[in-house]
Amino acid sequence: MAAKGQSLAEKLSRWGIAASNLKEHLEEMPHVAPDVEAMDKVISEARALESQLEGIRGQAREVGAKLQEMARDGEKLRSRLRAHLQAKFGPTSESLVKFGFRPRRTPRRAQTVEKPVPEDPGPVVTKPVAQP
Repeated sequence: MAAKGQSLAEKLSRWGIAASNLKEHLEEMPHVAPDVEAMDKVISEARALESQLEGIRGQAREVGAKLQEMARDGEKLRSRLRAHLQAKFGPTSESLVKFGFRPRRTPRRAQTVEKPVPEDPGPVVTKPVAQP
């Protein structure tokens, strides 16, 4: 039974099965020989390209990992540069803006409103509770 999937591996499998089984019948159908040879060539080229693609995917993973490592290193260096600039100009200096850093803002405190002292309501009278 032939594979039904549409992935490249399944297609290559179907092509290989068709080509190898047709080779057994070339004496009966000599007019098919050029197509079988062409199919063999396509299969070998497709497998070579598939192998090349896997190599490129491996390289892409390596390059991606290096790029992420460089991004981490770059952020560490940027942080150190910021610390140097803050030490020179101060953490709230507007001079940090021209280097691409936001100066630290001084927090504004809410003004405290004095609460009025409650007036003395006088003595509190409690009634004795009757006991049975």
